[in-house]
Amino acid sequence: MASAAPSPRSPHQRKSAGSKARRPARAAPAPRAHRADIHPLDRAIAELRSELARSPDDATLYARLGALHYRRGDLRDAEACYRRAVELQSDRAAFHNNLGNVLCDLGRMKDGIASYEQARALERAADPEKGPSAETEANLEMARLEYRLVHERIEYLERAVHLDVGSAEALNALGGGYLLRNQREEALSAFRKAAALDPRNVHAARNIGFSYAMDPAGPDDLTAAMRELAEHAVRFPKEPRLYLHQGELLETAGLLEETEQRYLRALKVDPRCLEAYDMLGRLREAILALDSIDETSRDVEAVLERLANEARESKGPWAPYDKAFVEVARARFYRRAPGDARLLDRMLREAIGNVELGTEVAREAAVAAGVLRAQLLEGEGRRDEAALVLEGLGEKLPEAGRLWFERGGLAFRCGEVALAVEAFERATLAEPQEALAYRSLRFAFEGYRRYRTERVRFEAAMRKNPRDALAHHHLAMAALSVLKDEEALFHFTRALELDGRLAEAACGRARALQRQGHLRDAEAAFREALVIDPDCGEARRALEEFDAPAFAAPPGGA
Repeated sequence: MASAAPSPRSPHQRKSAGSKARRPARAAPAPRAHRADIHPLDRAIAELRSELARSPDDATLYARLGALHYRRGDLRDAEACYRRAVELQSDRAAFHNNLGNVLCDLGRMKDGIASYEQARALERAADPEKGPSAETEANLEMARLEYRLVHERIEYLERAVHLDVGSAEALNALGGGYLLRNQREEALSAFRKAAALDPRNVHAARNIGFSYAMDPAGPDDLTAAMRELAEHAVRFPKEPRLYLHQGELLETAGLLEETEQRYLRALKVDPRCLEAYDMLGRLREAILALDSIDETSRDVEAVLERLANEARESKGPWAPYDKAFVEVARARFYRRAPGDARLLDRMLREAIGNVELGTEVAREAAVAAGVLRAQLLEGEGRRDEAALVLEGLGEKLPEAGRLWFERGGLAFRCGEVALAVEAFERATLAEPQEALAYRSLRFAFEGYRRYRTERVRFEAAMRKNPRDALAHHHLAMAALSVLKDEEALFHFTRALELDGRLAEAACGRARALQRQGHLRDAEAAFREALVIDPDCGEARRALEEFDAPAFAAPPGGA
């Protein structure tokens, strides 16, 4: 949206009450807005409207005006302009393509897809050998994928609820669909309806907690949110995620002592909740209590020792997993590397092998072991092996959404964003009541869409002008957003070679190097950015962090 133009200051200043007027006061003229006070987009729109008054049947002018409204976020006005352009010149594929962009942004996916298909048909007819442009194909593919992932699912579930055949399960899935559409309040409403319809549906309770915790600013009324989650915790006292979500809300509000108690409560009610040990350790590290021997650390050790004793005495399918889990959980709590990697891997492989027993307990233990083994392998840099673990077990247990959720996260961290979308979608289909998987699917899809469309756009720009530094920079930003660090590094470097004044490209290059673990090179790149632009706040903040002991490169390290 355009920012409001500042009110012009009147050159006429009122005299003080004690001064004598020598002539009758004249009315001050109405203030006139200076040209510099008008937002550039508003000025451009006004100029185009003036041109259209002189040439009311110029389709190109309408298309240009539609583009300006689109940039300003006025989608309704943009749609009207593009529709008029299409009426005046229906054989211009670009007009249909841009109209499709607007309609999809308005949420009218079927209409947007129809516009993209019309654009593709026109391009194919204009040049049968060359065929449709890469931009049109990418737009159409992304729109169809979004419609299938999000809108088609929501339409089906909304019809089911409208026909009064809804259930708590359907309402949870509908809430997940709303999260895919980034409609958090609608999602929360659906989850609440699910909880009201079936008070024993633990998914609804968890989803309500997640909906609160996903807001980075926290709820407007913390007391009301905590009360609502507490009511669900009374019904599900053994559900750790309810306490974790309470802790996240308290941590956002800066109530760290209460946060610590909630995280501790989560691992007490479920000693196998690895996330609780991790979050509690991270919190204690932040408040400099990591090495303290206090009541919390003694409680954690007591829980782990009890779990270890049970594992030693048990012959069941959970025993090998629990033995490995105790070592990993302790390491997460104390923020250190786990112990003997080979021993841990052997125990986890044994737990995974128990899947052949065919019992539900054995399957649950195998899934937990597969996820933990994949995490440890990834931590050692063995991402290909981690992927094989998850995919192999996932083929044996395709209904285990947790495996596909973990596979999606691994794929995204590897920069395999299309695979991440596919895996997260499988997770939502396997466990359609879990909100977390829907949210992750949305995040992956948004990254995928941005990367695909930006890549098409800026590769076309680079073909027209191989020395377009900004095209390289924007393509690098898109690659960085989906963790394609090597690709991002290449284009940031090329952007700087073409235009040494791009401090933003130097910062982007530094971030890519930092994520790859090349800390000294990253620090040098941030310093380069500061040389280019001494006022570059991002580079200055990053260098302050590098000066902290935690960011110092190890001796002899990259």
